[in-house]
Amino acid sequence: MVKPTRSGAVIYTRVSSKGQTDNYSLETQERACREYASRKGLDVLRVFVESGESAKTADRTELQAMLKYVADNARSLGAVVVYKVDRLARNALDHGILRSCFMKCGVHLQSATESLDDTPGGKFTENIFAATAQFDNEIRAERAKSGMMAAVGVGRFVWRAPIGYVNGSRNEPSLVPDSPETVALVQKAWRLVEAGVPPCKVGAQLVEEGLRLHSGKAPSPRSFRAMLRCETYAGYINAFGRRVRGDFQPLIDLDQFLRVQEVLSKASHSVARPYKKVNPDFPLRGTILCPHCGQPLTASWSRGHGGRYPYYRCKRCNGVAFRKEALEPKFANRLDTLSLKASLLGRLRREIEAGLAEDAECGQREAQELEVRLKEQWSRRSQIVEKSLKNVLPDDDARRLLTETDQAIEEIEIKRRRCLEGQRVNLDVVNAGLALLGRLGSVWQQSDVADRVRLQRFVFPDGTSFDGREFGTCVLPACLQLADRSVSSKARLARPAGVEPATCGSEVRSSIQLSYGR
Repeated sequence: MVKPTRSGAVIYTRVSSKGQTDNYSLETQERACREYASRKGLDVLRVFVESGESAKTADRTELQAMLKYVADNARSLGAVVVYKVDRLARNALDHGILRSCFMKCGVHLQSATESLDDTPGGKFTENIFAATAQFDNEIRAERAKSGMMAAVGVGRFVWRAPIGYVNGSRNEPSLVPDSPETVALVQKAWRLVEAGVPPCKVGAQLVEEGLRLHSGKAPSPRSFRAMLRCETYAGYINAFGRRVRGDFQPLIDLDQFLRVQEVLSKASHSVARPYKKVNPDFPLRGTILCPHCGQPLTASWSRGHGGRYPYYRCKRCNGVAFRKEALEPKFANRLDTLSLKASLLGRLRREIEAGLAEDAECGQREAQELEVRLKEQWSRRSQIVEKSLKNVLPDDDARRLLTETDQAIEEIEIKRRRCLEGQRVNLDVVNAGLALLGRLGSVWQQSDVADRVRLQRFVFPDGTSFDGREFGTCVLPACLQLADRSVSSKARLARPAGVEPATCGSEVRSSIQLSYGR
């Protein structure tokens, strides 16, 4: 044993949890280290106590404080004393880096219960201690992971409960709903986001209403968005490359959860349009085409005669320019000529209602059949879990059967959701959309620039030319072509089963979205 030339020493103690054995308690470690320092003639200058932090990483509060203290007081320090090598690090690389830091300061690492010295044999033994600590840690981690995977395989949630839940006891589901107040706030989050309220505003509102993490802190915008993405609330566990139905009660309906995911995906991929494309001064830019070259007209303000004048013009063709105050009223009149008459709208309304009623009846029968199949699969899943818990089924067979059953449940739920979505048509919204088709020009004039552009793209998806007096012919949406032909009772506008939606029906639905799409 090489005795340090300087008599000062620091002690470092650590436990990773409150459940440490007596031999590894902080008091036991400090007492053994002080006795060792006394035998070696070392004066303990400071004790660094690490409570509740793992040695898997060197990024520990007290460890970093000790390293700084050693560097600042290297002239008076001779040793760092630990109870065992694994108290300092459970990774051989980290141990080597820490020991190198001590050596640069002229400080020796000493263990109260292990023999360490600077001889080749002593260094070899020290490396074995460090490698053994790492091996033991990795074995424990592997066992813990295997146990967690087995528990997840039968639907057990093995982590700390997310907000809105608390961890259940051994004889309970793995997650139990939290207080009614907290559950209500969590469910309200999905309702508001589904209704179109931005997630950041929803999070701020719910924090004001008392939404808190288990730690008592308010959730950050990032953690709130992660909560909205967490499928655990819909009753599923996504972990270890698997998706398993949990043994706990969902707080959110799966259909609602998936609808919110669509909203979040659209929000994350939305890109703000440049100002020039939605300039409120020139809503027709991009819709009106040059009568000569077919290119969309651009627009700008021109100066002259002591003022500024708005023009739509073609960049390619000289002399093609139209004053804003002349073009836009003619465009509104053009929309009025394309609007459907009241008699045709009435027939359309009756056909839509009849088609929707027929479609809803078929969908209801299909949904009932799927509900029966869904109950059968859930019953089968419960039997598999029960047999697994009673050790009737081997774990591998239970996991395989549960995976097959969960896949079947998911496929049935997708079909059932699509079936139900086909029935979610609000007749008030349909009537509003039909009313829009009857007054296109006035709606365009009363709308803001964003809705004007949307309406233009709906009526003229490929644009329309203008020669200064008249608008050119162009392909119109199918629902606006109905003005020139009667509505056949056989051409129902509802969704035919198993094929794409009818063209007319899709165009009517598009007009409904224009009216209520904000």
